[in-house]
Amino acid sequence: MSLRFRARGVATFLIVCASGCTAPPLPTEDVASDRGVDAASDADSAASDADSAASDADSAADARDASDAGAPRDYCRSGRAVPGLVAPPGFCVRKYSDVRLTRVMAVAPNGDLFVAAPARASATGLVGGPGAIVVLSDDEGDGTIEQRMFATGLADVHGLVFAGGFLYFTNGATVVRTPYRAGQREETAGAREFVIGGMVPDGMGGMRVDPESVRFGIGGRDTHGMARSPSGTIYVTRGEYSSCSVGPGGVRAAGTGEVYRLGMHSLERALFGFRNPMYARCHFSRELCMVAELGEDQTTGAIEKLLVITPSESWFGYPCCYQRGVGPQAMSGDCNDVRQEEVSIPLGDTPFGFDWERGRWPEPYRNGLFVALHGSFYLPNYAGAAVVYLPTDPATGIPRRQAAIPFLATTNASPTPSLQRPTDVVFSDDGRMFVSDDLGGGVYMLAPELAR
Repeated sequence: MSLRFRARGVATFLIVCASGCTAPPLPTEDVASDRGVDAASDADSAASDADSAASDADSAADARDASDAGAPRDYCRSGRAVPGLVAPPGFCVRKYSDVRLTRVMAVAPNGDLFVAAPARASATGLVGGPGAIVVLSDDEGDGTIEQRMFATGLADVHGLVFAGGFLYFTNGATVVRTPYRAGQREETAGAREFVIGGMVPDGMGGMRVDPESVRFGIGGRDTHGMARSPSGTIYVTRGEYSSCSVGPGGVRAAGTGEVYRLGMHSLERALFGFRNPMYARCHFSRELCMVAELGEDQTTGAIEKLLVITPSESWFGYPCCYQRGVGPQAMSGDCNDVRQEEVSIPLGDTPFGFDWERGRWPEPYRNGLFVALHGSFYLPNYAGAAVVYLPTDPATGIPRRQAAIPFLATTNASPTPSLQRPTDVVFSDDGRMFVSDDLGGGVYMLAPELAR
């Protein structure tokens, strides 16, 4: 196992349950809708207060309405220019904000950009992140990006999802949610509650540590991915440090990362056979969710993958099969059972976050799947680091089986590097794409010039 992914042990629980750890079930879609209506109503009723978060939400909504009505939006005024970083023809690229050790992003319902930036050192040795969820916004509409700490004290924060009036996030071996309403810029004090983690009833009148948090921490990786489908299903991922040690009768090794459907103090396995599925995301309008899988470092036959999360359980081969028909157990025939990946990516390019374009960009980028490649830890200038895209099937939204196409190159060979190791890609509904960079410590914005 390489130094890039050395185990650091199961993270210590850092979040305190403020409600006795007996939270209600996860909201159904109907309940989530009701909460969303209530949050919007609260925002409207507070609109007369000059300092209320609702006025921020109203401003963002007005901007989106103007865009939808056809008024040109010069998003290229936001942030600041980045010498040496070249956008494709017809696009601009801007430095949106500086946030150290950015890993995962999520766009809030009102358009604010939320960024997870852990404090604990990454597997590549990067340190100095704020250990926080940071919210970025342009409140005045003048191109100056404001930065606020939404939630702090989060050493291993990684996955982020908005759902049913809450912001969900992962931190170590836990999943936590905190109430969220449109335009909110700071977490409500004392309102966090465990979804996975904390103390739960033991069935005998006492309390015990949530056993699902123990399960969620197996494997030693704290970089859990999260995604929410349009119907409200939330997925979380868990990686694994393992090796191929075949037991009696040729039984596969038990060490395998998994993807789960999330419930309140419950994890229902959806997929298994992963090494390190760090990032997951769902399509903005289809019931289509995918996960990125990192292959075994510097191993002949291993590849990186993008995979569709299916309704039925599927096995993806780790640790004894690198892909279908390839791996230590290939001679036994077991590797023939590995489910075929939708997209294969060369080993070392390291696919992290990804997202679908919203249909606002020109061809050939329209509706494409854009992927942040973190590049190789073992090669000069982190070879392979870039933002790439894949055309998708218009009938399904699934990326086509082909090599990824370059979109935005990094500046690692430049004397003054800017974008260095992309970690995530997210789109907002207004047509902007955001790219985070942990090594360079920041967030970039790309948009068509005078986007409509």
